[in-house]
Amino acid sequence: MEEPLSNSLPIRHVSKAAHEELTYMENRMNGTERSLITPWSKMNMATMNGLEWGSFNVIGGMSGSGKTAVLNELETGLFDLNADQPFTVLSFNFEMLARRLVGRKISKKLGKSVKQLYSADLEDQHRNLTKEDLDEARKYCDEHLSKYDLHYVDIAGTVAQIINTVTNHAMKPENLHKGVVVSLDHSILVRGVKGQEERQILVALGAAFNDLKKKLKIIFVIISQLNRDIEKVDRIQNQDLQFPQKSDVFGSDALWQFSDMFMISHRPEMLNIEFYGPLKWKTEGKIFWHFLKTRDGAPFISRLANDLKHNRMVEDP
Repeated sequence: MEEPLSNSLPIRHVSKAAHEELTYMENRMNGTERSLITPWSKMNMATMNGLEWGSFNVIGGMSGSGKTAVLNELETGLFDLNADQPFTVLSFNFEMLARRLVGRKISKKLGKSVKQLYSADLEDQHRNLTKEDLDEARKYCDEHLSKYDLHYVDIAGTVAQIINTVTNHAMKPENLHKGVVVSLDHSILVRGVKGQEERQILVALGAAFNDLKKKLKIIFVIISQLNRDIEKVDRIQNQDLQFPQKSDVFGSDALWQFSDMFMISHRPEMLNIEFYGPLKWKTEGKIFWHFLKTRDGAPFISRLANDLKHNRMVEDP
């Protein structure tokens, strides 16, 4: 049976699309339309000189590879580097409590590990939290951190619940004139409805986010876990096979098709790899960002200094 005409999709003439594109180009040229600059020059290079509004960005990695630290530093760094752009950040963190994420920001600010913030460093006890440290942390939260338009959701939900939460947040009167940055850590913790398999959930998530970016001024940053393939002995021992690939990310085919940037944060020293890849890069104290997909550029690798103890990472010169 044929569907009634009322169910047909809207048709737009090419002239309307051309007008929109030319207007966007002009606005980019005169600076009225800009991306959100990130704290890392190589990430800016991999994107449209920053995260472009309407973009879908995926960051994959093993546990301990720094992917959550990237997101944690990104969500506050965006405010510091783009103070003249009105936007709000809605951060879905299904793996960690919101207060622990704040703890990581305090760790970076004070230059202390989270263990030291919690007075649990038995090897370096003189570095544990002091009254002066606590006063500095409280001042940072009261005078700086609390002024960010940053909101957390740390209860896992279904795709429909996530979309409703994003939409409701964007439609609040105080947010109508703002863009919305949505981050999600991480994708495989999104809950499915009865009978849904993991891949189906990720496809539904990607499709729903893709639809939403056509309705709102929005940016998506999605964190995803790597599968175990990268830990196989033959890949560890063969330098030509050590670099992570798209297929190493859980549900990669579901996320890849929607992504504008697809990056994997990797710490090969966690796999006891001393010299990494065909060029035999030294791995000690290093994090490697593999930009596997950049919508308007070529793939490349960026090397960073690992200071995850203090929840930060710095690009090599």
